[in-house]
Amino acid sequence: MPRSPQIAPERPPPAPVAPPALEPHAAAPVSRGIWMLEYGLLAAIAALVTLFAFLFFFLDIDIAQLTSWGYLGLFLITLVSAASIILPMPGAAAVAGAGALLDPVLAIPVPILVGLVAGAGESIGELTGYGAGYGGSPLFRDRSFYPRVQAWMERRGVLTMFVLSAFPNPFIDVAGVAAGAVKLPLWRFFLGVVPGKVIKNTYLAAGGLAGAELVRHLFG
Repeated sequence: MPRSPQIAPERPPPAPVAPPALEPHAAAPVSRGIWMLEYGLLAAIAALVTLFAFLFFFLDIDIAQLTSWGYLGLFLITLVSAASIILPMPGAAAVAGAGALLDPVLAIPVPILVGLVAGAGESIGELTGYGAGYGGSPLFRDRSFYPRVQAWMERRGVLTMFVLSAFPNPFIDVAGVAAGAVKLPLWRFFLGVVPGKVIKNTYLAAGGLAGAELVRHLFG
């Protein structure tokens, strides 16, 4: 009987060659540069806040004198008030008083100017809490509500900072520490804090202005 021709088995296609993996050190300079930039900025802010605190507490500067400096004095008051995590500072009272006492500039309404200036000062001051959390400080971590605030920060960091910055409340310092602890990027931290602080201080200043106008109307 004639033999049937043998069919050679098909060879499997050659496996695709994976592209060469990037060396781990290729991305290292970029991440190291970002890390150094963030720590450098935090160090500069910490030095600035420390200088203002020294002027306030060791040189015995009267807050009433700072309010006479206009918007510059308001900026300094709100910066130090927000930077002081433990000590109570009259930030909200100064903002309401500024709304009643300061004058408009370039036809911009006083509450808006006060909101912008005080919002900038408080946003910079909140970096003390952020820096404490970033550096691993145990500040506030023994409080019962800290784990919940940190969980909010991990899920919706920008939204959490915005909401807690937009009205007076005792949790904003805790949120700042939690933001640093979860390593929320600095630009996202400011993205939430700045608009919230501007909104809060604008309506505080508007309330102070409305209260002053009411007093003038009743007793003027």
